[in-house]
Parts: sequence; C-alpha cells; structure tokens
Amino acid sequence: MPNPSAGPVKVLVVDDSVLMQKLMTQIINSTPGFQVIGVAGSAEEGWDAIQELRPDILTLDLELPGRHGLKLLARVLKQDPLPVLIVSAFGGPGADNTIQALELGAIDFIEKPDGTTHTLDSFMKHVGTALQRASASRRLLMAARAAKEAPAAAVPARPTIAREISRTVGKSPLIAIGASTGGVPAVQVVMRDLAFTRLPIVVVQHMPAGYTAKFAARLAAATGLDVREAADGDRLRPGMAVVAPGGHRHLEIEERRGEFVCQLREGPLVSGHCPSVDVMFHSVARAAGAQAVGVLLTGMGRDGADGLLAMRKAGAETLIQSGETCVVNGMPKAAFEIGAADRAVALDQIGGVVAGLIGERPHQRTA
Repeated sequence: MPNPSAGPVKVLVVDDSVLMQKLMTQIINSTPGFQVIGVAGSAEEGWDAIQELRPDILTLDLELPGRHGLKLLARVLKQDPLPVLIVSAFGGPGADNTIQALELGAIDFIEKPDGTTHTLDSFMKHVGTALQRASASRRLLMAARAAKEAPAAAVPARPTIAREISRTVGKSPLIAIGASTGGVPAVQVVMRDLAFTRLPIVVVQHMPAGYTAKFAARLAAATGLDVREAADGDRLRPGMAVVAPGGHRHLEIEERRGEFVCQLREGPLVSGHCPSVDVMFHSVARAAGAQAVGVLLTGMGRDGADGLLAMRKAGAETLIQSGETCVVNGMPKAAFEIGAADRAVALDQIGGVVAGLIGERPHQRTA
C-alpha cells in the first residue's frame, strides 16, 4: 500500500497509443496514492524516461514500435529493476508475450479494453488493483538490491512437524501448488526442480481464461513434464502436471480406486477467486491426506491459507514461500499467521525440500 506521508507512488506509462497514454494517465492519477510522472511512446523513449524520471512503477505495452517491449522489460529488470505492469491486448501472440513477460519478472498484467469481453469499467478496476500489487512489491525489489551487497539472511521458519509421506500401492504422492501475483516464474522454478521426481502435480495460478493453456505449454517446455490445462476427468499419472483453467470453474481432486482424478465444477468466487487455491487445497486434503505436499507461493490476499491449513490437519506436509523471496507476501503470510505451514522456504530451495520430504533424490525416480 502507498504511504501517504512519503508522497504519491510515481508511475511511468510506456505505450505507443496516445489514447491509451491519456486513459492510463487519467486512471492512475485518479487512484489515491499514485501519480503519472511521464509517458513514452517507444522502448527507447521509455528507457530514457526511466533514467531521467526514476519512476517507482512502470506500466508497459508489449507491442511497441522499433525495439519490442519484451526487450525493454528484460533490460529494465536486469539493469534498473522496478515493478513492471504489462498492459496487453489479448489474443494471438499477445497471450504468449504476456506469459513470457511474467516469466521474465513482470509483476502482473492488465488486458486492454476491447469493448466486449474486457470492458472499460473492468479495465479501470484492474489497473487500480494491479497498482496496489506493484506498490506492495517495491520493498522486495529494494531488499533484493540490498541482498546483492550483503550475506543472505536466514529464512524464518515455524517449528517443523516431521511426517513421513506414505506410498499407497497404486498411488504416487501428490504435490499441490497455489500461486498468484509473481507466481508464473515461481511455479516454473519449483516444478523444474521437482521434475526428476516424476510425481503428479496440480497447480492453481490465478490467471484469466485464455492464458492458462499457454502457461501450461510453457511449463511443459521448461520442465520436460507432461503439463496440460486440466480437463474434467483427467487422471493424474507420474510425470504429469495439470494447471487449473482460468474462467468460472474450480479445480478439485478426487480419489477414485487408487487414482487422483480432476474435477472441474462451476461455482462462485472463493477467497476472491475462481479457480481458487483454497478449493483445490481442501479437495487435496480430502483425497490425499498425508499422501500430499502443499506449497503456497507468492500472491496478494489470502487465497490458499485456509486450504493449506486443512491439508496440514489431514497430515500433509505444508510449505510456504519465504517472504523475502515473494513478489507479494500476502498469501504465504496469511497461511503462516494461522499456523497452516510447517515451514517457510526460499523459492530456490522449495524443490529440494519437497524432494527430501518424499524421500526422493535425483538418482531415485518414481516409476
């Protein structure tokens, strides 16, 4: 949240459309605690404006003339890190570019209004909430800069309750992952580090319809696993991972004759989301009990906290991403506060910790 005593959060808008520049300026300046300090119409102008104006947040259209917006994003995050919000037109390569931008480290994305599915009213609301998420992540970027010049601090953890995950005949242990803001690269890191175990994985990443299939395809390419957007009735097998489809259905896992099966059910928002991490985690608690590991990653709000607690009570091992490695430490913090997590773990260590909990090592692979 912006700190009124520190002045407004400074925002730079980079978009080649004069209409979008004006619209973004109007929306941002009308959002309490935020102010547009400049606009730019190309990647080159954007880079120069960043150096001159030193904004706190950057909003970036990916389809820029000349040098592509993705190149500007990569340069910003490498040389002069600050929270970046992608303002993107959905469809075709737009969705692929947006997923790639999130993988590079963009905080969030906002779909441009198209007059039909994505209305101006919903666009205005999304800009406001995305600005809040970006503002919440600023301190973490500053901490990351400081960490480059100082030894890494120890990761705080709750007292560990050691449990052995049993291997029921016919079933492999199940790994359940939930994430929101900043979760695209975080999920990829965890799944990449767990790919050698060949265990079934289920993922809920807050993302609109039309993006989750692209996300699943990129996870498959990055991890070598069979990753797909979940379909009703899918049976989870070793080496297979499913991503909850964005839209209006929740993903639940059921146990049927020794197998874990995906169920997609329409329903209202739960913890503010559909699909909801809470719904998925609660179902895993019922279906897998102590046969599961729950992992709650970066995100704003508290979706997943109650479901992770249900998993812990059912005997599952439960981990949260440590606050200093989160883009936004909302969901993990909420889980920590209610005692849902066995421990907090730095992002780059989660895969190793989970592998250790299930007794796997790189030379040991599940059939």
